[in-house]
Order: sequence, then structure tokens, then C-alpha cells
Amino acid sequence: MKKLIPNMLTLTNIMMGAFSLLFLVQDAHLHKHIIIPIMISIGATCDYFDGRLARKFDAVSEMGKQMDSFADIITFGIAPVMLLNHLIAYGHSPIMIVASLLYIIAGIYRLARFNVSTAKGYFMGLPIPPAGVVLAGYCFLYPFWYSLVSREVSLAISAVLLVLLAFLMVSTKKIKRRGVQS
Repeated sequence: MKKLIPNMLTLTNIMMGAFSLLFLVQDAHLHKHIIIPIMISIGATCDYFDGRLARKFDAVSEMGKQMDSFADIITFGIAPVMLLNHLIAYGHSPIMIVASLLYIIAGIYRLARFNVSTAKGYFMGLPIPPAGVVLAGYCFLYPFWYSLVSREVSLAISAVLLVLLAFLMVSTKKIKRRGVQS
């Protein structure tokens, strides 16, 4: 039974990301900028513990590793990008489309690089879970400050943040590990 717990946490992470996307397309909910970052944070908590518990319970598997990567791209890649695009209402802006795609592609590349890496003791580049949490936090705070700047400045800041996070994920900077995560 203990060996099921890590996979249940990974599945909860997937559900938080998928539910974030489903919640985003619901027109009836006004507080998406609050609820979706909370769901992403719950996903991050599950992601933090799933690998640790898998190692503790001797339940590490290739299937679990792959499920974790799929969960991470949904919860920390696609969900926060879609929320940001929804909040700034620049969904058809070429700059946001390019910046959003760069972030998602960098996240997928980062996860694939992690999955084939044999590095021990450090991460190569920023892991996607912290990048997604930063983006979710930015979305959470967005409604509080966007009225202070023009739409163009808001768009520029958002695009720069996406590109910066994408760059950090694909960078070759070594970041010391305090446990294993993707």
C-alpha cells in the first residue's frame, strides 16, 4: 500500500494542473487568479513529496518518473502560461504567443534533459516546478498591480518574465540539489 502513495501524489499533481486548465475555461468563476495559483501550489507540494516518498518506500519506477514529467509540464508549464495569457487578455499578441511557446518548449526540454541525465548532486538549469510556481505567483499578484501600468508595459513585463524563466530552465548553470525533483 505504501508504494501507491508516491503515484497518488503524482496523480494529484496531474489533477491540479488539469483542473486548473478546466477551471480557466469556465466563464462563471471570477477569482481564477487566486484559485488556479492555489491549485498549482498544491501540485507543487505533491511534486515535492512524490519522489522523496518513492525513494523512501522503495517504489521508484520508470513509469513514476515519466508520470511525474507529464504532471510537471501540465501543472507548471501549460497551466500557468494559460492563466497568464487569460489575465493579460493578449492571447493573440505575437509577443505573448512567442514568449509562451518558448516557456513551454523550454520546460519540456528541461524535463527531457532531467530524465536522461545521470548528474547527481545538482540540477542543470532551473527545474520547471519552481519556474511554474514563480509564474503562478506572478499571476496571483497580477490583478493587484496591472492597473498601475499601461497594457503595453504589462505585456512587456509578462513576456520578459516568460523568456527569462525559459532561459533559466534551459541554462547549463548547476544548481545544488536538496533532494530529487524534475
